Amino acid sequence: MKRIQYIAIYGGLIIGLMGCKKEVADPDSSNPNVLPPLTHEGKNTFGCKVNGEVWVAYAPFTVGGPMAMEGNFSDVSGNFNLRGLNKERNQSIHLWLSGLFDVEVYEIEVDGYDINDLRGFRNSSENNGCLGEANYNQDLLRELFIVFLDKNNRIISGTFEMDLVNPSCPGDTVKIREGRFDWRY
Repeated sequence: MKRIQYIAIYGGLIIGLMGCKKEVADPDSSNPNVLPPLTHEGKNTFGCKVNGEVWVAYAPFTVGGPMAMEGNFSDVSGNFNLRGLNKERNQSIHLWLSGLFDVEVYEIEVDGYDINDLRGFRNSSENNGCLGEANYNQDLLRELFIVFLDKNNRIISGTFEMDLVNPSCPGDTVKIREGRFDWRY
């Protein structure tokens, strides 16, 4: 009798589970070939086009491993630093500025900083005789538009565009367009 009860219970459980609908995530939310939408909810998204190719921050979850986005922001000093990492491509994009206090367009500063602060793009997987990095340059586009800043909920959202130069390969320019991020700091 107990055996029949177990079969009935397990059978009912299996049939019940087969009828459950699995929720499907937004198709654009995790697709590395589609830019994430510009949201203002602290969704920790970061993406842009690098030389016309879609680039989305991505790092598979591992305990103690790299994160797709990391950075810091001080609402007292206005220092802002955000890095998006694409682990599959071994590439990162770095945004930073000082004096971020409000929603507005900022120009990333390049004077008076260490060369490490000037790196906007790093490609650790490519070695074509040039260093795999591209730096901010005083004469080129480097715009960061903070479109949403909520200090109570610790959310910053923005867009960015920049042209970066590779110091080891004159004439090699990295064009970053349609950049956007939504970050909970």
